[in-house]
Order: sequence, then structure tokens, then C-alpha cells
Amino acid sequence: MPDRRQQHAEQQAMEWQARLSSDLADAAVHQAFQAWLAQASENRQAWRDVNDFWRGLDQLPLADTDLAPPIAAARPVTRPRQRWSKTGLALAASALLGLTLAYPQWSLLLADYRSAVGEQRQVQLSDGSTVLLNSGSAFSVNFSAERRRIELARGEAYFEVAADKRRPFVVATEAGEVQALGTAFSVRCRDGRASVTVFEHSVKITTAGGRTHERLSANQQLGFAGDRLEPAAAVNPQRAGAWRQRRMVFQDQKLAEVIAELERYRPGKILIVDRRIADLPLTGVFDIGDTDQALQTIAQTLPVKVTTFGDALVFLSAG
Repeated sequence: MPDRRQQHAEQQAMEWQARLSSDLADAAVHQAFQAWLAQASENRQAWRDVNDFWRGLDQLPLADTDLAPPIAAARPVTRPRQRWSKTGLALAASALLGLTLAYPQWSLLLADYRSAVGEQRQVQLSDGSTVLLNSGSAFSVNFSAERRRIELARGEAYFEVAADKRRPFVVATEAGEVQALGTAFSVRCRDGRASVTVFEHSVKITTAGGRTHERLSANQQLGFAGDRLEPAAAVNPQRAGAWRQRRMVFQDQKLAEVIAELERYRPGKILIVDRRIADLPLTGVFDIGDTDQALQTIAQTLPVKVTTFGDALVFLSAG
């Protein structure tokens, strides 16, 4: 297990990666980065690890760790006007907190297995299959002599399926079913929509409305809901499975999309209160176990102000 100094250096390296990818990264930021690199060998090793992670994803190449990152001309950033008072934020926070507490997550409470927000949980099934639950997820097991059925009530899970030709392995969601035709795949469901990503072999998909996709192959992903099947798309398996390494990976993604993903790993709500910052692009790798650090990096990287109300509510406004 890495020591605390190395863990701290790795967290800082991820923060630096996001800051250097920002439009706000001027000469002073690059100089500060070079000073950080020179401070300790742990910092340099952590930066190499971040580079290796990105290269493994076949994503945007980062600068070599032994050289200064290229200094790009800083583009002017229009900072949206702040339109929310502290009083208004506090009132909205109180209302949101009341709504959050008013509706218990019954699907999670009644499931056979569940994970808390921010938790990942490994489950060994009786047939030898394994399930890795992502944050805030829940499923129930219904095995019989004829079939193996998993009911994924909410969230995301990665399945490694034990072979049993006599009993099909099916993952059921509100949006439809996924039948394993091989070994490893993940399913994610929310608000009546589901998506499946195949890592080994293939799966068959049947929507709640009866439409089928006979074979989704390895390194492909497909979304479905009701009677709608989205086109299959190729995916990078390392990036698609980054959550299993407790990482969130973003490349030039809109702030609203980043926050929607970040919110999955944090209790409560994160609300963007000014729609004009919602499309600001962000690139970075974040630890799903430290959402506070991710929010801090966002505030340092973009013209965004982070306002917290206790542990449950966060508002993002123009900085």
C-alpha cells in the first residue's frame, strides 16, 4: 500500500494535470508546476504515474515529466456575472435538502446487496460469478435450476460470469435485460435508461419494449430504454473501466457532465446555479474517493466558485 506522502503527491499530480489543461494555465501556473516537480521525488513519480495512466487510455498525450510543459497563450475567459446572493443560495439549499431527505431510496434498502454512496463492494455469487458494485448501487439475486437472474435496481455493476450452459445469466433493469454470452461486462442504469459495456466476449440485449440487439461484442457500448436501442459504439476499455480503479476520467467534457458524474460519488447534491458556466470544458483525472479535492481542483482550474452548505449541498457559481 502506498504511503501517505506518495498518496498526497498522486492527488496533487491529478490536480496539476487538470490545471495545466485549463485555458487559465498561464506562465505563472507552469512555473509553479515546475517548482512542485522539483520539490520531491514523490512528486515526479506521481506525475509519471498520471502520464502513464493517460497514455494507457490512448487519450491526449501529456508532456514528458523531465521537460517543462509547453506554455500556451492563455485565452481570455469571460467570467459570467454572479447573480446569486448568499441568502438566495441558503434558501435554495434548505429547499433542496428538504427534498433530498423526503424521499428514501427504497430500491436500495430492499435489495439483497447494496453499496453506499462513495463505496465500492465486491460480491461473490453462489455460482462462482463475481459482481463489483459501484457507488450507490443495489441488486438482488434470483437463481433457480433454469436460470440465473440479477435484478439491478440502481447504479452500476461489473460482472464476471462463471460458465454454466444450462442456466443463462441475465441482468434485468427497468429499461430491459442483458444476457451474458461470455465473461465480463458492466451495466449502468438510472432514470429508466440503461447502458451496457462489454469487456470480454459478448452479450444480448432485450429492451423492456421487446426490441433486441443479438450480439454486442467486446469493447463496445450500447444504451437502451423502453423500446429504444441506441447504436452500438466502440469504447476504450481502459477508460470505460476506469471506475474500477477508483478513477473518474474527463477530457474536454462540459462542467455539467463532470458534475453529474461527480455527484454519483458524493452524498447530497451539487448544483450549478449559473447556466453560463455549465459548458466550460474540463480535462482531468479524479479520485472517486475524494470529491472535495475534485471540487477544489475545479475551482482552481475554471472561473467557478464553490459554495458548500454542510456536507450535503454544494453550489457552483461564476467565480
